Amino acid sequence: MLGQYKQISANRIISLKDGVGFVFDKPGQYSLTAELSMGPPGKFAPFEVQAKTPMGSFHAKVAFCIEACILEPLQVRSNAPRSALDAVRLFYSYITRYQQLGIPHGRAKKALWPLLSKRLARELDSLEACDQDYYRRYGEILRANTIKPATPWLEEGLFTGPSDAATSRIFRILGSRAVGENRVDVLIAFKEDWGDSEGDVTAILENNHWVIDDYVAMHENDDLQRLSAGYSECKGGQWVGETPH
Repeated sequence: MLGQYKQISANRIISLKDGVGFVFDKPGQYSLTAELSMGPPGKFAPFEVQAKTPMGSFHAKVAFCIEACILEPLQVRSNAPRSALDAVRLFYSYITRYQQLGIPHGRAKKALWPLLSKRLARELDSLEACDQDYYRRYGEILRANTIKPATPWLEEGLFTGPSDAATSRIFRILGSRAVGENRVDVLIAFKEDWGDSEGDVTAILENNHWVIDDYVAMHENDDLQRLSAGYSECKGGQWVGETPH
């Protein structure tokens, strides 16, 4: 039985029936979702008096790359530059101040865009154009039939996540790591209990300044989809998703 704040790790090789397993032998970015269970309580008989055995199934997520994510090995360090962390703190001070759902606009956009990488700013500008195209096409239909818009970012925080994290008033940096010389990944949380609503924000060094370049939410994001992956409903600043009915 583990005490509070204690942890344990184990390695297991899992394959399908008759030794048929999973082969990952091509370059690319992969993500896996596994469903696990602890088995019947009887298997944990020595501990039944001391602790309650978890019941039901649990989900675990992992993401990894084979050659494609980085072209050459990069040194990973735990001592991220302070200036990179300061950039992340400044960015999320605006995120939690304005608490905007979906694409930032108005004062929030004015504050946030100078803190984004050029690539990510262009991507969000294209997403904003797609959003405008959606309402230009279907605004009258939505109003006439009281239909909820189908834009997937409508009720999410692009840099926080869905549900409780979407309009959080607080944030905390849980950890960070430097990847090479020009990139830092920062683990950040957005809830009072600092549990489910976590995400990983990427800062890069651009023109001698640290800027935000990507984000991936860890909660309700089974595929670990990154913000940089965009949305399939948008293409070239135009909405190509479903038509409201």
